[in-house]
Amino acid sequence: MTQPRATVYEVMSAAIARELCDSELWFLGMSTGPQTILMLTRLPIVAMSLAQHMHAPNSWMLVAGWVMNPDTSKVPTRMESEFGTALGEWPAEAFNNSLSMSYIAGRHEIDVGFGSAAQVDKYGNCNTVAIGDYHKPRVRLVGPINQPGHFSLFGREIIIMPHEKRNFVDRVDFVSGAGFLEGPGCREKLGLRGGGPFMILTDKAVFRFDEQSKLATLESVHPGVSIEDVIANTGYTHDYVPSTVRETLLPTQEELRLIREVIDPLATMLPR
Repeated sequence: MTQPRATVYEVMSAAIARELCDSELWFLGMSTGPQTILMLTRLPIVAMSLAQHMHAPNSWMLVAGWVMNPDTSKVPTRMESEFGTALGEWPAEAFNNSLSMSYIAGRHEIDVGFGSAAQVDKYGNCNTVAIGDYHKPRVRLVGPINQPGHFSLFGREIIIMPHEKRNFVDRVDFVSGAGFLEGPGCREKLGLRGGGPFMILTDKAVFRFDEQSKLATLESVHPGVSIEDVIANTGYTHDYVPSTVRETLLPTQEELRLIREVIDPLATMLPR
């Protein structure tokens, strides 16, 4: 039988899952808008569950700050609010007091968080507040929500967003999530104990941050995507394309089986 072709969202889910380790605590907040819910809520949930099935059985998935290790095969069809009734009816191992979330984060117990933005710059700074001048913005966005905490307190942050040139800028108009700010040493000067951004994952490619310069660097392009396509949709002006760029690994047969038969059997989470 021919192996079914993996969708870009399955490729992305597998890429995230491989970055997650056993005995970690992963945090995911809620999002709004169909595309953002898919990219920043449903896709990471599939990825976290995949990691738990594959190599991280002792890890914890914390959704919206209070739903612990939910059953992804029974995900609510609507996830409209962090405090909505749908989440409370989601079968899970435990339900936490959402007010304790700030204490867990403050003690630096969250290993991985997931975030997105309207803009991300070459140092991984994120903007969810305003496009243009803050006092007279062209667009007023949703606001920082919990992004400052994500980027300053969590062990590492995975940024997930659609790959459009307007999203990838040399310098964000407003810093709501502190990446590496203006370069090496800046996080340390501000006393930010969390590791900051770790990876940018889009529907076209994967970026990492160079250990020395802290600049975003293209690591891989997804199957069927060219480097030229990535360049055409990226607004960075530094040399972010190394001499060798690999293709993002496809999900293995076992990873794809788990996604389609165990984690998301009804394709509620990821379209296919």
